[in-house]
Amino acid sequence: MNRRFHPLLPILLLLAALLPRPASMAGMLDELDAEKLAKLETGENVLVTREVPGAVWPEVLIYRKVAATPKKVTELFLDYENADTFIANLESAKVENEPDPNTKDVRYTVRLPVLFTISYLVRNRYEKTRGGYTVHWNLLHSVFAKSAVGALRVEPHGEIAVICYANHVEPATKLVAGLRGLALKEASKTVDAIVAEAERRHKADGGQ
Repeated sequence: MNRRFHPLLPILLLLAALLPRPASMAGMLDELDAEKLAKLETGENVLVTREVPGAVWPEVLIYRKVAATPKKVTELFLDYENADTFIANLESAKVENEPDPNTKDVRYTVRLPVLFTISYLVRNRYEKTRGGYTVHWNLLHSVFAKSAVGALRVEPHGEIAVICYANHVEPATKLVAGLRGLALKEASKTVDAIVAEAERRHKADGGQ
């Protein structure tokens, strides 16, 4: 087919290149400045906190490289039955309800180092995104929190993966609200555990 060259085509292409990318096309690394990107490349956790107006605790976001495939990382996070084998202080994670194939209501039982054992119910929703995978969660019931929402985003980063673990908890009592520092440490420990186990499984599977 003989296609005629349109004189406006170069200008249209230039304008398209200059337009900002929609949020759905932007990768999670676009959220980090140069200093944080450099830290990420060293293999460390990159912790970002965002104050939420009217809330006691901030939203916590932790970025991290993982020497495993995005699919492997996501499968690990969804492996509730074995979560207690690699996440410290977690006694169990049991699926109580399955509204649809990609949504599960999971009851977590956790041993708190300064309090006692607590149990809470969370709805986890999995989705395949354009660049990788995302698991969203929303607290359904807990005596220690009014609400908790978050997500684990997983995207390819060269031949490996990069993740962003995001969570915002609104504590139910002033006693729990005073544990802000502990909550940040526990979030970092959770990411460390996910990364370590994902990399272990990836290596055990021969890098597949």
